[in-house]
Order: sequence, then C-alpha cells, then structure tokens
Amino acid sequence: MTAVNVRTIDFGGEAISFLIERTSRRKTVAISVGYDGVRVLAPVDVAEDHIFGIVRKKGPWVLGKQAGYRELGSTPGGREFVSGETVHYLGRAYRLKVVADKATVATRIIARGSQLTAPVPADVDEMIRRASVRSGLRLWYRERAKAHFPVRAMAIANLLGIPTPTVHVVDQSKRWGSCDARGHIRLNWRLIMAPMSLVDYVIAHEACHVLEHNHSRRFWRSLEIIMPDYEVRVRKLDQLGHLFFW
Repeated sequence: MTAVNVRTIDFGGEAISFLIERTSRRKTVAISVGYDGVRVLAPVDVAEDHIFGIVRKKGPWVLGKQAGYRELGSTPGGREFVSGETVHYLGRAYRLKVVADKATVATRIIARGSQLTAPVPADVDEMIRRASVRSGLRLWYRERAKAHFPVRAMAIANLLGIPTPTVHVVDQSKRWGSCDARGHIRLNWRLIMAPMSLVDYVIAHEACHVLEHNHSRRFWRSLEIIMPDYEVRVRKLDQLGHLFFW
C-alpha cells in the first residue's frame, strides 16, 4: 500500500512544495522533479523530519530542475496518464490502455501493435494510479533509449570517421544532449519519443563535439557534411520538443 501527502518547506525564501509517497516497497528516499511537480518516494517508517532534511539538502538541485522546466516552456506535453491518451515513441503515436491488476506492484508497460498497456495496482486511488503509469512509461522509454541510442551513435560515428562514443542515457531538464571532454555523449531519455530523424540530429550534433568542443565553423561544417538538412531538423525539434516533457 502507498500513502500520500503534500508538504511545503521554505528554502532561501522560495517555497518548495512536494508530494510524499510512502510505500513499504522502498528502502531509501528518492526525489524526482518534473513538470507535474516534486515527488518524494519514501519508506513507510522514515520520519518526516528526515524527509524534510533531505529535501532541504537537495534544495538547490530541486530549484534548478524546476527552473530548467520553465526554460523549456510553459506548455509541456500535458499528460493525465489515463486510458485513451496518446503517447509517442520514435515519432509514432501509441494509444495508452490502463488496466487495474491485483497482481501488479509496479507498472511495467506492455507494447502490442499501436497500444501500450499499463497494468496498475488495483487498490490505489487515482493520483497513485496515474503516478504508477507515469513511472512505468519513464522506465519503458529509458530501456528503449538505451537500446537505440548506442546503435545510432555507432552509425553516425562511422560517418564522421571517429570511434564510437560512449553513450549515457540521462534525465536532463535543460537540453537534449551533451558531450563531455572525454567524448562521452549524454542523451535525454525523452528524445526516444521523437522521430528517428530528430534523434539522429541530436546524436550527430553531440558526436561532432567529439571533433570540436565548441560551435566553431569546423563544427558546423562537420555537421553539415553528414547531415545537410540539419537546420530543418532543428526547427522540427523546436516545434515538437515541448510535447515530450512531462
């Protein structure tokens, strides 16, 4: 069973409101930040003062994540996580079907044709049901991102004539991807919702940073050679991107 309540703390003059979800299935406290707010998942026996302390300690990170979502736009792809809702995977529309199941503890998405079935615990209220579907979808998307992104990175690296970069699938609030000084590429798991042409653009952009760590003329020339229509893809990603943040 899961218990839920909402709390607010003051952090440096800014209010941080968060939903606490207590469950016997958790052993540690975890915090997540999204367009739908701040959620704290906690074991049933953890004192509330301890949870408040963790939120305060993570205050700068929480506020930074929230600011990042505001930068991405005030109209994210609103989601209710209910049956009949449309979600996207590699640009293709899928219909969501939520099914109450007494045997389900944590939602694991099942893909059949153009439908994504989300089994949810049968004995929880609507708020927790939607949270379970959201969590299941995030896991499903991340698993597929981990399968697809390295393959595409290999193909693009071959076009550039560079070794295949290490790819990390991450949760980033302000960007689709990044490349560090070691040439490791980090890609936002939400990118897997976009059409493959846009996935390839982000990977190509970051792969070109393996050659050039700034946006120099050489950088843009390298990108143009392997992807002459990259500007069209940038505009398309700008148009669709907000739909993939929730």
